[in-house]
Amino acid sequence: MNCIYFGNDYRHKRNFSKKRKIMKPRPHTFASLALGMILSLQAMAQSFPQRPIQLVVPVSAGGGTDVMARAVGQKVGELLGQSVVVENKTGAGGNIGVEYVARAKADGYTLLFSPSTIATNVAVYRKLPYDLLKDFQTVALVGQTDVVLVVNASIKVNTLKDFVELARSKQGALNYGSAGMGSSQHLTAEYFNQLAGTSANHVPYKGQSQAMNDLVGGQLDYMFSPLQNALPFIKQGRIRAVALAAKQRHRDLLQVPTLGESGYPGAEVSNWFALYAPAATPSTVVKPLHAAFTKVLKQPEMKDKLEGMGFDIVYTTPDQATDFMRSELVRWSRVAAHAGIKAE
Repeated sequence: MNCIYFGNDYRHKRNFSKKRKIMKPRPHTFASLALGMILSLQAMAQSFPQRPIQLVVPVSAGGGTDVMARAVGQKVGELLGQSVVVENKTGAGGNIGVEYVARAKADGYTLLFSPSTIATNVAVYRKLPYDLLKDFQTVALVGQTDVVLVVNASIKVNTLKDFVELARSKQGALNYGSAGMGSSQHLTAEYFNQLAGTSANHVPYKGQSQAMNDLVGGQLDYMFSPLQNALPFIKQGRIRAVALAAKQRHRDLLQVPTLGESGYPGAEVSNWFALYAPAATPSTVVKPLHAAFTKVLKQPEMKDKLEGMGFDIVYTTPDQATDFMRSELVRWSRVAAHAGIKAE
């Protein structure tokens, strides 16, 4: 027997100069892996969902986003045979809830239902714990509500022309409210200031309802509000609608013109709502989710219910929804940069 002697230790001799043979994977190994992955995804799609779906709403309960998420989510759950559980994860302008879903497992069981603040936050926050375009895929736009310029009943203006003349005569003196620094209401007001050549004093609140209460009470002069929040007070005569930031007049306010009709063509803003999934969620799960939400939104009773609350239903493909969101990111980033709006 050949041995190598190390002091008092004898070991079997090996041929160290001979190269060890490296096993190369055979072609059918890759094919098997690919086939296994495809079959796994197909099985996931066929059995999805097998447990309740968590629908995260990044704003407080009781607001427009929450109301729409619960109304639609309930019917989607009935259609899929599993509960859709709405959970409000609030804080940091909605960023806490958004980050939670961005970090969730991409299996379709954790989804995000967010208002348009998801786009305005990208425009105004210096640093976010997620990348909206890389960490998410947009499943669908679900709905929108028009935005209306409303003034306190004591403000003596009836038309947009009157309002602009008043704002220009009191540059920086009028007070307008919003749901917070960098909120969609804040950016919409600054967007109009840029169009009209006006300026005013921004008063941020911790939520839409607080701002509306102060507008009704006379502490604020005006604001750009989601229609469903303002409509009850408009009908009661406690605030006055001046113009809609929409493409056409609203069925409940046919006497109120649009910004376009009043001299600002193309000035259209809506508060929109969309459904998102983590970016790596397979298409075999996204497609049935999109189909389920679309089918529910097309139900006549759902359409009547949402329109009765001031919402308009929107039907889109995932690609159309993504393109729309990208265009909103560009618009609001420009507005925020021009106005110097930054949030921490």
